[in-house]
Amino acid sequence: MARLREIEQERLKPTFSKEKQEAKIINCRISRGKLITQLDDGREISIAIDLLTKYGILDKEVKPEQLKKHELHNEGRYIYFPKIDEILPAWIISKGLHSSCLD
Repeated sequence: MARLREIEQERLKPTFSKEKQEAKIINCRISRGKLITQLDDGREISIAIDLLTKYGILDKEVKPEQLKKHELHNEGRYIYFPKIDEILPAWIISKGLHSSCLD
């Protein structure tokens, strides 16, 4: 039992590294006009497709039906949508639409 506590405490310790690891996408789907993604850090993030087009991340003419077929590329760092030949980086989903990288 003591060993189990040690393992749990070790798991809960913050990890510090020089390189910050970006979250990767492990699954995604389109439902009710939203892109719903699961990240490898445990988060599930839902973004309205209208917002992705409003902020120019995806073309304004993109419809949710065009995004239903998608592929995860580069170990989950990008979602590729073959019907519109566009990619969506995981960092946009992970950091949010208003992150400083978009400005």
